[in-house]
Amino acid sequence: MFFQYNTPTEQLVASLVNKTVRYLAEKSKVKADGVRVLKIEAVEKVSTSANGKRYVTVKALDVDDSGESKYRNLHLAGIDLVV
Repeated sequence: MFFQYNTPTEQLVASLVNKTVRYLAEKSKVKADGVRVLKIEAVEKVSTSANGKRYVTVKALDVDDSGESKYRNLHLAGIDLVV
């Protein structure tokens, strides 16, 4: 996991905006292996899901899905690389 669950919100936002991330999706309709590449344009919010997992809602260019700009919810545990 790239981020710890207690990483401050401000640090998460600064670390993600205008960066490319590799995200390991549990389920993906686009890629069979679940490995997704997203270029983060903005972080809309940082939250905790009902099952206790921390996640970010981002606006991102979806490299694996025609480069279209979309909103995505990404669990912190799924982000394994930020460049």
